[in-house]
Amino acid sequence: MSCDPVISINGLGKTYYVYKRPIDRVLQSVLRNRKKKYREVRALNGIDLDICRGETIGIVGRNGSGKSTLLQIVSGTLYQSEGTVSKQGRLTALLELGAGFNPQFTGRENAYLNASIMGIPRSVMEQRFDDILEFSGIGQFIDQPVMTYSSGMFVRLAFSVAIHMDPDILIVDEALSVGDVGFQSKCFRKLRELKEGGTTTLFVTHASELIVRHCDRAVLLDDGNIKSLGEPMEVVNEYQNLLFGTDRLPEAEAAQHEQDYPTDASGFISRTDMDGCPLRATYNSSEYRWGDRRGVIQDYVMLVNGEPATGVCSTGDHIEVKVRAVFQQQVDNPIYGLTIKTADGVTVYGANTRDRGVSVEQGTPGSIALIRFSFTADLVTADYFISLGLADEDELKDSIAVDRRFDLIHLYVSSDHMDFGIVSLNMDIDRISSA
Repeated sequence: MSCDPVISINGLGKTYYVYKRPIDRVLQSVLRNRKKKYREVRALNGIDLDICRGETIGIVGRNGSGKSTLLQIVSGTLYQSEGTVSKQGRLTALLELGAGFNPQFTGRENAYLNASIMGIPRSVMEQRFDDILEFSGIGQFIDQPVMTYSSGMFVRLAFSVAIHMDPDILIVDEALSVGDVGFQSKCFRKLRELKEGGTTTLFVTHASELIVRHCDRAVLLDDGNIKSLGEPMEVVNEYQNLLFGTDRLPEAEAAQHEQDYPTDASGFISRTDMDGCPLRATYNSSEYRWGDRRGVIQDYVMLVNGEPATGVCSTGDHIEVKVRAVFQQQVDNPIYGLTIKTADGVTVYGANTRDRGVSVEQGTPGSIALIRFSFTADLVTADYFISLGLADEDELKDSIAVDRRFDLIHLYVSSDHMDFGIVSLNMDIDRISSA
C-alpha cells in the first residue's frame, strides 16, 4: 500500500548501563574505559519501522520487551544509543502516569502549562479549555492540585489535554488502562475521530482485543526485537502463543519427550504420579492454587472442535475439557467445577457437578476420577481464563476446597466481528426497507 510516513525508525537501538552501587557511576567516570563497573542491558536491537499518516499502530509484548523504551525514544523523552527517528508534525505523548504534570499545580495550571510547551497560544487554549474540562469530567477538581487526584481523575485530565493539542502524532502507553470502562470507550471514540482527521496513533496495551478492534497494524516486540509486524489478528495470535503456548521441539527431542510422557487413549499423560497440567499448550503458569490436596486435579485435556487446543479458538467453537483427578485420601462427596473469567476477573460462567445434579463416586485413596465439561465458546474477542476445581461437600461449610486451580487454562477467543461486551449473542442486523 502507498504510505506517507510521519514516523521513520531506522536501526534504532538502546542500551542501558546498570550499576551495582551508586558510587560505581563516579568510579566509571574516573576509570573511563579501563575497567567496566557496569553491566549492559540491551533494550532495543536495530528496530526498523515506517508508520504512515493516519495509521493506528498497536504495540504488544511481554514485560521487558522494549515497548515503553521505544515509545519514549519516539516521543523524545529518552535518547537512543544508535539509529535514527524522524517525525513530521506535532507529537503529543501520554506516557507513564504523572509524566508532564507538576503535582503542585492545579489541573487548570497544568493544562495551560502543557499547551504552552506544545506551542499553543494562550488565547487558543482559553477557547478550548471548556471542551477539555467537559471531556475529562473532573468538574470542580480542575482547580485542585493534581497531587490530590486519584489515578482515574489524573488520566482523564491528561488524556483530555493531549487530544486537544491538535496532535499529528499521538502516543499512549498503557495510561488508558487506569480509567474506568466508560471513559475508555469514550477515549477510543475520540481516537477514531482523530484518525479520520489524519492523526497517527501509537499505543501500547496488554489488552489484545483492543489491538484487534482499533489498529490498522500491530507490532510484537520480544527481547528488543520486532518479532512480528502485520495484521492485528495475526500478530495477536503470535503474541498469545508467545505468552501461553509451547515452543515446538526439534523432531528428535519431541520423540524423546513423547517417550518420556506417553498419553493414553483419552489424551491424558499416562503417569498419574506427576502434574501433567504444565505440559499443556494452554497452561497458565500464573495460576493460583489452593486446597487440602486430599485429591488433586492431576491433568486435563482441552479440545477445540475435536482437535487439541492451541490456546486460540473462534467464537462459536465447541470446547471440551476433560479432567483427571487422583485421590490420596478419602473425599466423601466430591464436587467438580469449571469457571470461565475475563482477564480482569469478571466471571463469565461457572457450573459444577453438585448444582447440576451429576452423580459422582466417592474419592477413595488411590482412585481416579474422570470428568468432562463441554460448552460452546459464545464469547466476543478477548482473553479468558478457565479455572478447575475439586471440592468436598460439607454440611457446615457448604464445601471444603480440596484442589482449586484458579486461572489454570488460558484461552484467546477471536471473531470475525468486532462486537463488544463478553458474550456473543449471535445477533443479526438487517436493514428493513420502508413501506
